[in-house]
Amino acid sequence: MGPNRTPPSDPGRQYRTARADTLGQVEPDRGGEFVVRPSSLTPAELGGLAAAMAGEPMHVLAWVRYPAMANRVRGLALAWTPRAVYVEWEDRGTHRAWVWASAVERAPGDQEAAAAPERPQSAVITGRGTEPLVHLVNAQLALIGAEFRTAMAKPTGPFSAVVFGSIDGHHVRLDFSTDPATGMCVVVLVGPEEALPNQSAAPTFEKAIAAHPWTAAIGTLALEASSE
Repeated sequence: MGPNRTPPSDPGRQYRTARADTLGQVEPDRGGEFVVRPSSLTPAELGGLAAAMAGEPMHVLAWVRYPAMANRVRGLALAWTPRAVYVEWEDRGTHRAWVWASAVERAPGDQEAAAAPERPQSAVITGRGTEPLVHLVNAQLALIGAEFRTAMAKPTGPFSAVVFGSIDGHHVRLDFSTDPATGMCVVVLVGPEEALPNQSAAPTFEKAIAAHPWTAAIGTLALEASSE
């Protein structure tokens, strides 16, 4: 899930999206009873980003914050942005709230999940976890005489991370993500003008990196440099 974009999917598949701040907090009707409400992220914290709507809600564990405590709940991820996840859970009624993406992880398998048809599992991606992926990228770039030099890596959600760096002195970034709905691994190379032939998707990162149009991307970088 690269910065400021919804999680990418396999080629040809389109996610339904909505502005994150239009998915409001939901609380059960308690008939006037005073109950402490969980704290959902504010519109300012959501940042006006578009949210990808889950075609099939995903079982997750999420830390939900209350005024004086945090409670870990088992629920469903209904939508997400690069920084937040819209979670639904049951506790004397149905709750829905936005929480930070770093507070969410896939739930371990349970009897209900085991009884369902087997689906691809999406890997949680960390900044450090991108190191072997960058090595695979450089193995491909070495074939055309180029190298990606890492400056900084950071997660951008539970299933995505971004690596900032440069290729031949040009500032670029690599986005790595897994699609929670399909388990597909996606690699995106973004250049200074965000105009590179930039996406490949496959069942594994190794295959996605091997399939990426690196030669065309480096050629575009060279053209951008010559036009400056």
